[in-house]
Amino acid sequence: MKTIEFSNPICQGADPWMFPFEGKFYLCTTAARQIVLRRSADPTKINEGERIVAFAPEEGHLYSKDLWSPEIHYFSASDFGAEHAGWYLFIAADDGQNINHRMYVLKSEDPHSPFAHYGNPITGERNVPEKFASPVDPEFNTAWCCGQTILRANGHVYAMWVDERGRQTEDFHQRVSLARLKSPYTAETAHVIIRPTEEWEMHGFGMGKDGKIRPRVVEGGTAVYGDNGEVYIIYSGSGYWTKYYALGQLTLEGDPENIEDWKKEKTPIFSMSDKVFGCGHASFFEDAAHTRFICYHAYLSTEKGSHRYVFLEPYRIEDGKVIIGNGSGKPADYTKVKETITLFS
Repeated sequence: MKTIEFSNPICQGADPWMFPFEGKFYLCTTAARQIVLRRSADPTKINEGERIVAFAPEEGHLYSKDLWSPEIHYFSASDFGAEHAGWYLFIAADDGQNINHRMYVLKSEDPHSPFAHYGNPITGERNVPEKFASPVDPEFNTAWCCGQTILRANGHVYAMWVDERGRQTEDFHQRVSLARLKSPYTAETAHVIIRPTEEWEMHGFGMGKDGKIRPRVVEGGTAVYGDNGEVYIIYSGSGYWTKYYALGQLTLEGDPENIEDWKKEKTPIFSMSDKVFGCGHASFFEDAAHTRFICYHAYLSTEKGSHRYVFLEPYRIEDGKVIIGNGSGKPADYTKVKETITLFS
């Protein structure tokens, strides 16, 4: 194994999903018209590594544009049966009209690798996703939603995502829900587990200069697991277009389908510094030395139209708290601090 030093940020991108597999690190990010999957033995040089267009939908479909928050997950035969085993790409998309944003699922054409083209999990047709559905919940995935991910708790596999209520009203807000999965692309009844309730989650809400109301935001929930079976959700709160976008934490204390069994921290666990702004939408993984890392996006400027960049920092879990970086609750100073990561041999 080889340990390297690096400085943040590692590349440009939004909504980063990074994970290791068979000695390499993989990364996909939000895009407009196609999802590019990158891989490299060195995650800090992932832009210089191999790349493949995993999903490139044809024009003219409800899923052709605004490809947000891609995530890749593996399901084994023990999850949903041998016929469903393989790698899956979760994506939300629309036809260019944001109101039509919905969640979709694709499956890798290679059952043994995520680094492949993706197609319909039922028919196999390349670049044609299956719309995520529920045979028992008639409102499931029928209105604006995105950010589908996976949570495992109490012996079950759940999908988790964000939707909204009260569009263009004074009650306009997002919420995070989950539902037990029946297969990688079908779910049972949805249950709301996060609503915006804390003051720090409210930045960006209200009437914009364009006359449109922005929502109260909670989104980007990602599961984090402790060594002794603990289950946490790290989620983003406040408008992603603001410098106040930050990470919060929930801790499971019972039934994951019951909002009352999720303990929410009253303040964010990770928020802007004087150089890094709008920290959010994280993924989590381990390097070869089993050091835990968070991969998140943030801005390097508060100017309108600024790009988001991808950052890596170590994290640990202590006394029921997810502690990122040096424990200050702020990003490391990327102009001074070098991080270390251990590569796979």
